[in-house]
Amino acid sequence: MRNLDPFPTRIDLVRADNVLEVEWEDGATTQFEGARLRWACPCAECRGEAGQPGRLEGQAELDRDELQLSDVTLVGQYALQIAFASGHATGIYTFRYLRSLATQTTP
Repeated sequence: MRNLDPFPTRIDLVRADNVLEVEWEDGATTQFEGARLRWACPCAECRGEAGQPGRLEGQAELDRDELQLSDVTLVGQYALQIAFASGHATGIYTFRYLRSLATQTTP
């Protein structure tokens, strides 16, 4: 049975433009700006856990280093771990989540 989750065939971090480019197996290409990815960080620190609000809740803006992409690492065959210049790197962005971000409007 074929896995229906989207799968990238190319991942490129363009630091000079602060953009993550992903080419998908269906031929689609998506670009994610650092700010978009930072505000969408799915980690417990940012989103909250155990009934507690996350760090991003109530924030209107973030410092520049919080929005600057610094590294991207493959996590198994299902996700990317994205690091920012601030040192924040706990968000695990599944391929399905990344693909869904490409169809949403930027906050």
